[in-house]
Amino acid sequence: MRRSAAILYLLILGCSGCLHEGRLPAVRRSPAGVRVGGIVLKWIATDKDRNLARAEPLIREAAGQGARIVVTTECFLDGYAIRDKGIPQGRWLDLAEPIPGGDYFERLRRLADELDIHLVAGMLERDGEQTCNTAVLIGPDGRLIGKYRKQDLGHELARNTPGHDSPVFETPYGRVGLIICADRRNAALVRRIAERGVDLMICPSGGMWGPEKNDFHLQDRSRENRVPIVFVHPIEFLVTAADGSILDRRFVEKGMDVKVEQIGTPADAQLVAIWDVPLGAK
Repeated sequence: MRRSAAILYLLILGCSGCLHEGRLPAVRRSPAGVRVGGIVLKWIATDKDRNLARAEPLIREAAGQGARIVVTTECFLDGYAIRDKGIPQGRWLDLAEPIPGGDYFERLRRLADELDIHLVAGMLERDGEQTCNTAVLIGPDGRLIGKYRKQDLGHELARNTPGHDSPVFETPYGRVGLIICADRRNAALVRRIAERGVDLMICPSGGMWGPEKNDFHLQDRSRENRVPIVFVHPIEFLVTAADGSILDRRFVEKGMDVKVEQIGTPADAQLVAIWDVPLGAK
């Protein structure tokens, strides 16, 4: 009887959050799909404090709407500061941090743990005297599941070091692969990740967007590899299905950046985009 009671208690404890939010426990574990939240938020260049302060309530909102995976844009903390090659080297290194162990990573880790979510966050990583454009995957226990370093850097090579690994990460919802921005244009790179057996790919971004310059890349990569992709950008949220069709596409007002004095004005357009992404349809 004691063993049965303990099992019942664990089941109730594990499901209490779902019941509190009015959702069935199966939503959190269903192999058929996963609820993803995209944080479409404009950048304030080089202002990590403000960027995190602006993103945190949106991440909380996504979790409150039942998102089990929440995704930021590329380099959401530093505001994709690589665009400004005139930043002094010392200041540039200060914008980056070790992963794990950095102050802002620790704050994100605690947030994921508190909200019981998987969090994909774009960050500027420091590795000795090198910096990398990195996306981290943090688990609902606050543990770093893994990280991916952007490989297709283009103009970023002036300061960032490209990644060389194409990892795939295990989650309760299936195997997740990460790419960042321009990586989506590199069919061979995406194929290397997909061939390791992924159920979902996630692409934090901050470059080109929209039907004319961006969306067809994601559609092609989905179609070629039979995998859905979630794309999160300061202007656009996009979900492509395994057959390359568009499941969801939403935009906010143009402009990837916002000035401090524009915070809270119409120029500071933002979006918490929620979508139940189907998995397993190959």
